[in-house]
Amino acid sequence: MLSDFRYALRQLSKSPGFTAIVVLTLALGIGANTAIFNLVNTTFLRALPYPDPDSLVHLTESAKKGTDTMPVSYPNFLDWQQQQDVFSGLAVFHGAESKLKIRSGTELVAVQNVSAEFFDVLGVRVVRGRSLQASDDLPGSERVAWITFDAWQRLFGGDPNLVGQTLSLDGRNLTIAGILPSDFRFHRRSDVFTAIGPFAREFLLDMRGSHSNEHAVARLKPGVSIETARVRMEAIALRLAAAYPDSNKGIGVAVTPLREELAGSARNQLVLLLGAVGLVLLIACVNVANMLLARSFSREREMAIRISLGASRWQVLRQLLVESLVLALAGGAAGALIGCWGYDLAKQLVPYQVQQVSSGGDYDLRTLLFIVAVTLVTGLAFGFAPAWQLSNLRPVGALKQTRRDIHTVFGRIRLSDLLVVAQVALALVLTIGAGLLIRSLDRLLQVNPGFEAARVLSLEVTAPPSEQFIRDPHLFTRHFESVLAPVQALPGVEAAAVVTALPFTYNTSFNAIYREDRPVPAVGEFPFVSMHTVSPDYFRVMGIPLVRGRVFDGTEPAYVVPDGLQLTPQNLGRIFKNVTITAVISRKMADRFWPGENPVGKRFRLGWPELGLPWAEIIGVVGNTVQSGLDKGEQGEFYVTLRQWPIPTYMHLVVRSRLEPTALVGAVRGALATVLHDEPIRDVQVLSERIDDSTAGRRFNRDLFAIFAITALMLAAIGLYGVLAFNVGRRTREIGIRVALGANRYDVVHNVVVRGLALVLPGVAIGLGCALGLGRVLQSQLFEVDAADPSTFLTSALLMLLTALAACLIPARRATRVNPVEALRAE
Repeated sequence: MLSDFRYALRQLSKSPGFTAIVVLTLALGIGANTAIFNLVNTTFLRALPYPDPDSLVHLTESAKKGTDTMPVSYPNFLDWQQQQDVFSGLAVFHGAESKLKIRSGTELVAVQNVSAEFFDVLGVRVVRGRSLQASDDLPGSERVAWITFDAWQRLFGGDPNLVGQTLSLDGRNLTIAGILPSDFRFHRRSDVFTAIGPFAREFLLDMRGSHSNEHAVARLKPGVSIETARVRMEAIALRLAAAYPDSNKGIGVAVTPLREELAGSARNQLVLLLGAVGLVLLIACVNVANMLLARSFSREREMAIRISLGASRWQVLRQLLVESLVLALAGGAAGALIGCWGYDLAKQLVPYQVQQVSSGGDYDLRTLLFIVAVTLVTGLAFGFAPAWQLSNLRPVGALKQTRRDIHTVFGRIRLSDLLVVAQVALALVLTIGAGLLIRSLDRLLQVNPGFEAARVLSLEVTAPPSEQFIRDPHLFTRHFESVLAPVQALPGVEAAAVVTALPFTYNTSFNAIYREDRPVPAVGEFPFVSMHTVSPDYFRVMGIPLVRGRVFDGTEPAYVVPDGLQLTPQNLGRIFKNVTITAVISRKMADRFWPGENPVGKRFRLGWPELGLPWAEIIGVVGNTVQSGLDKGEQGEFYVTLRQWPIPTYMHLVVRSRLEPTALVGAVRGALATVLHDEPIRDVQVLSERIDDSTAGRRFNRDLFAIFAITALMLAAIGLYGVLAFNVGRRTREIGIRVALGANRYDVVHNVVVRGLALVLPGVAIGLGCALGLGRVLQSQLFEVDAADPSTFLTSALLMLLTALAACLIPARRATRVNPVEALRAE
């Protein structure tokens, strides 16, 4: 066997050009497959960085069985803890952003408020200090915090004496109880972890009807299946619905494997791409097989002599397969390097939550085994047919240069012809897939978001600490009005406003409502509508058109806190007692709740009646907007003014510029510094870029498929050209005789082109049939485009025919230059 390898290396070194082309072709195919497989590996196959990760589950609640999930009610979670018997640990986490005071200034950090069992559920061991205890998670307990290793290094310089020190988080003092290990990663961005119990009342989490931002994670007991957990948790949900019908009627529990929760949405996309790169590799193998077949004809005499001198057919077959494996190994080594680069490019397809817990794209044993397996299979795939053909030749016929064809009911067909048919079919499948994705993205980009994103700069502005809202609810209105004043005065600023739920920031807030003149809906049947708190100029900044009535003008009366009322998080509704605020609604909300009516002047109630929230009187109707993605469509929404509905949370500042928005960034930052001082400003982005970012995944899919399709077309064209060029070379004498007998240039070109198209048309027919099957898989990635779109299929088929025609013309022109005298003399 070693001698076979040495002989293979000598043979391939004699044809460096051929060897380089084959290795490069294989490297591209194997590299693309390696990159996408590594993506699948890190997303679905590689274990999450926790002990026994398959026993971890994610829990949310659902308004009705089978509907979309929603965050967990904290009181419901506490009841879950008491009543469940299927989890060895159950914990809740609540994410937020807070302002952390450090020596160099103020940093905006990601905080996770978690319950007592959180670290135990995930199997985290604190490296410095102590772990989270049940006593830390009680109302009134001392407020303590745990710092991630990265935050310890980044924010505190790795201070070895940090444990026990006090930090200021949103104006609250917390004692640092411990440092988390460097290899701990949570699927949500996190810098600081705190016990949730001491903050529950302050965050209004103790209201059973509140579903703000809490999610639960649990570890299944040994031997308990996820189906059993679902049944038991649904039973608990039914008991809670009976005990608290006002808040829990119709509320269910969704139990999902943690990995499925993190990466489930990407499965179809990654499987589709893995299939696409598999087709590219298959086309590359077919192309290389054709090149080897063409090369094999020049080696027929060599193999015939070896067989005549006593070499067995197995020895010839083995030698030729070794040469193919040497080429495959070289292509696999180069493909592994290309795969590293390709993974870095493709990992943007991985959901953000998975990126948070992923250890990166380093090759592990599974990926290395994949590379080896693909390399070996590839080497056998493209090498077997040429090797089998050469090892089974008849020495006498080969020495006489007798043609070897496959005889079928359709006549004589060479193996190379069949490979061209396969190449054309596979290339057409990828071309149609790319065409469908291109059409889909084009349709998506034509969606009108309902606002004018050009020349609008957006950025996030933090709010004062939430506990100050209790002391002075009007503080938030004054704070954001003071933020707007210096920005509006800047040269080049046309208008500025603030909003709580800016489109394409994925921070949409929903509120239950009901009409004044209709019966109060039953619990669990309240309609939810997207809600925005805005300053008066918001519609002007965003270019949202007014349809009916008017919008806010800044004269709306602010609410009044009753004299003597001592506000607490539990009685905030008292300040809205007997109050009516003004609201602007979207056209879609008007059509949903007041179909065929003029809604201006009508009233609706915010929230459940027992919450005591105000009535809202409609003063105007504006156009619909898209909030969460161009493919998500418009949704009903309403707007309330900042003066009447201040909310203790960060807001987005939007600025319409007369200039290029990015040119205003420095001036806006400077203006805000006069008001906010050292407060952090983040998420600075032109609004049109946010829309572009929302389509990045679809753009990436389209670009990859387009690259794959172009590569496949080129390989198919090269394969067709190679076969026709070889055939023209073998038919030199025949063509010479035809020309000598009076055939003109047109006849010669027509003959060659017809023979080429005779290979292409069956491939096109097979490719169209296969593409119909692909369409069913691709449909989930398409927007307003049918997977069997006739125009895409027709355009792709025509493109394939034009590419094939171009590949046919070069050998055809070569055939027209055959000199009859020289052709006959050569024979």
